[in-house]
Amino acid sequence: MNPLTRKVNIRRYSIPLLLLLLTTCGTVAAVSYIVLSFNINVTVQTNPKVTFWQWNPGVKANTFDYSVNIFPSIKTIDENATYGIFCDDTVNHDCQLRISNIVTASNIDRLYIKIYNSTATVYEQTWTSPLPTPPTTFESFTVAAGQKYSVWLEITGSSGASGTSTITFEMKVLNP
Repeated sequence: MNPLTRKVNIRRYSIPLLLLLLTTCGTVAAVSYIVLSFNINVTVQTNPKVTFWQWNPGVKANTFDYSVNIFPSIKTIDENATYGIFCDDTVNHDCQLRISNIVTASNIDRLYIKIYNSTATVYEQTWTSPLPTPPTTFESFTVAAGQKYSVWLEITGSSGASGTSTITFEMKVLNP
């Protein structure tokens, strides 16, 4: 007689030996696992190679807040915001920009941004009413080594604009 088909009696029950072995092995296999690990060493840097640049007093910044007054049905233009973009490296860097959030988008009919210096415009984008639901897709541009760029903003208020709005831009720097 085949030993695997032999019945094992447990109390009043008769269980085939093969079923008993498979159940026991399956239970043991289900609780075994292996843990693998790896280490990452991180070094804190003050700023990446591409940063925002505060024109006065001439310092790098990783973030900034900027306020501007807008008026119903009027285009407000700021040709050189208080902050620009600076590539503090000996090589060009790829960057990406998007709108990540707009509070009270109904106040704005048109939003235009340009990143430029005396030799090149590296990024331009226009959004019109209805403004897209953030976050918008990242749009790519390249900043040149050692160059500083101004930020040009145009914001046209809607005819019924009131209160305040906040527009949040995100800039992603590739290979910072």
